[in-house]
Amino acid sequence: MLKAYDTASALRSPRDQDADVFRHFSALLRSASDDLSRTRALAGTITLWRTVMAANLDPLNPLPAPLRAQIVSVANAVIRMAEQDQPNLTTIATIGDNFADGLSGRT
Repeated sequence: MLKAYDTASALRSPRDQDADVFRHFSALLRSASDDLSRTRALAGTITLWRTVMAANLDPLNPLPAPLRAQIVSVANAVIRMAEQDQPNLTTIATIGDNFADGLSGRT
């Protein structure tokens, strides 16, 4: 089974794979129905956006500096939202979906 997953992943672009990660956490946020599932979804989402932020703060990142700065700004905003006492999971999920769509070339 793992070999089949590796083969399928090898056939997809890194951008599509990244988009799937955003969609995965957006789906977790939307389906969170209890405190534990919300906590797990938020923790994973925060980790994702911290990773995005770190990747875009790296001076070796090939993206243009203005774009990287915008991405870091969005990542900061999402992390702040996710760390609120009563975060709006739908808004955070929508932002993740928008990033996934951008990575996939969807408008």
